[in-house]
Amino acid sequence: MKAQRTARPAADPIICCCNGVALSQIHRAMRNGARTLADLFDVTFAGCGPCGGNCQPELCRILATADRVASRRSAG
Repeated sequence: MKAQRTARPAADPIICCCNGVALSQIHRAMRNGARTLADLFDVTFAGCGPCGGNCQPELCRILATADRVASRRSAG
């Protein structure tokens, strides 16, 4: 019997479909110190599934956005 997937709120989309990693898990990893794509791989397994990393561009956008926000906060 196949396991049923639980519906996710739109505010917490799955970023890595292969490993079922949600945006909230990515953000949690970043709050805990993940700063690079490799850090995210190590902590969440996002980006290193059997698809070959189709979500890596999205992960890079998430990291870049967080970096821009942090830069603005430190400059302001």
